[in-house]
Amino acid sequence: MAMTLELVDRNGNPLSVTKKGALQTFRRIPDFVTLVNEGRVFSAMGTVTNVALVARPTTVASLVVQNPASSSKVYVIFEVLLYTNVVPATLGTVTLWHCVHKLAAAAFTADIVLRGTGAGSATPLKAGVTYNGGAIFDETAVTVVDDGWVPTPLELVSNIATTNFQSKAAKLNVPVVLPAGMHYSLQTTATVVTFESAPGITWAELDEDDLVYAN
Repeated sequence: MAMTLELVDRNGNPLSVTKKGALQTFRRIPDFVTLVNEGRVFSAMGTVTNVALVARPTTVASLVVQNPASSSKVYVIFEVLLYTNVVPATLGTVTLWHCVHKLAAAAFTADIVLRGTGAGSATPLKAGVTYNGGAIFDETAVTVVDDGWVPTPLELVSNIATTNFQSKAAKLNVPVVLPAGMHYSLQTTATVVTFESAPGITWAELDEDDLVYAN
């Protein structure tokens, strides 16, 4: 008698197999709105503005975000942030670059107290939530390995002024995933010298199982 075996996950959803019967498992990132509703998404920015570079970044970052080696979480970065508080007296553009590093590194300096209040604190995207994670934010001339920098979608265009506070956020085209021990760097470049800016991120802290989905 012919038999048909149907595989389901723990929630009762059907699972897919290959023609040879092997289970097909795909990794995915949970829905952003769901993560916000669960109180697992936060934003934080650097507290010190740094002079933008006028060349492609290399071994100096203005902000490094690290998932500690002891972490039980996977960080997913959805969005980058930027504010500029000093601009030259001419028209100019600031571009935010990022670097996803290839190797784990020793713990960076935790310059920003994310669990505090005020500037530099981790702001939840769901009201009433307090940040209890262990993310490390190291800012201002942080030495990193040049693992290949690429521009993000975030740009700020300034009009003529000597001080011109501007801020902006931009979704990454593809979220960046940081396993335990890994780090992520941000740096700005500008068309004119003397722009001073501080970057930040919006991220979620997930369990490893959150990124596994069999289908």
